[in-house]
Amino acid sequence: MSTKYASGHRVAVSSVLDGIGDTPLVPVEGIYCKLEYLNPSGSIKARIAKYMVERAEREGFLKPGDTIVEASSGNTGNALSMVAAVKGYRMLVVMPEGMSSERAVISRAFGAEVLEVGHFHVNEALAKAKKLGRQDGYFCPSQFESEWNVEENRVWLGPEILSQLPEGTVPDALVMGVGTGGTLVGVGQAFRAVNPDVKIFAVEPDESCTILCGETGKHAIEGISDGFVPGIFERHGGLVDGVFSVMSKESIEAMRCLAREHGMFVGPSSGAHLVVARRVREEHPELKTVVTLFCDEGEKYISDHFRKPGGGEMQRRG
Repeated sequence: MSTKYASGHRVAVSSVLDGIGDTPLVPVEGIYCKLEYLNPSGSIKARIAKYMVERAEREGFLKPGDTIVEASSGNTGNALSMVAAVKGYRMLVVMPEGMSSERAVISRAFGAEVLEVGHFHVNEALAKAKKLGRQDGYFCPSQFESEWNVEENRVWLGPEILSQLPEGTVPDALVMGVGTGGTLVGVGQAFRAVNPDVKIFAVEPDESCTILCGETGKHAIEGISDGFVPGIFERHGGLVDGVFSVMSKESIEAMRCLAREHGMFVGPSSGAHLVVARRVREEHPELKTVVTLFCDEGEKYISDHFRKPGGGEMQRRG
């Protein structure tokens, strides 16, 4: 339940979960940037966490007393831990070693158990979560495979962005990294419904260009390129018009610029998105309305990228 005055400002909600969404769309250097890091739990993943859990409840896959288990490099684990805390479920986050230390700490702060499996890439953690999810009393949302992930982005996030663009404006391009692929595909579908000519560009690290060249490697852009091509992208990759690669160092420089020059304390993937969105505008001047997303907050990366001025960006990845 939410209560609104005539002005439309939300003044009372039933839980923190009602605070998910309605994040600002802000122009930065002529690029429309959706500030998803302002969601509860600190990332865009709050949306799919709420959406997939509530869908599972409605369809009988998740019942009181059950445990939610998911493989995550961090943000989805944090978001599901928050949702589980509100709804009274046990939460088990299976994540690889080598992620920013804050990510595991945040999930534990919400009362979740964190099991570290494998190193850096999420493949081994994913196999473990799937195995646990098949047991009685467990539910695995399967974020890398589930069409519910795509659906949320198509019916919720995508239309929200469209409603925030200036009247009469439609997106000409979407720039988004590939973690699960759910945001790229779902928002892309929503955009293409209003502009069939919209260009959809994927982003991945140059050090781990899995989509472009089938390679995996260590990088510092946590949240994208988890070491394999996710099922969502395999099924819907035909929607994408091009794939850009970006260096970790360049992404981190842009991330720091966003904090110092725009007051936006975000993570490395946001820097990567800004770098590629700039390139899109330079290489395709005919694409006037470029949209990207700033997906998670900088607080998750203090130990890696902000504790030492001007340094430390690759220390945990070497």
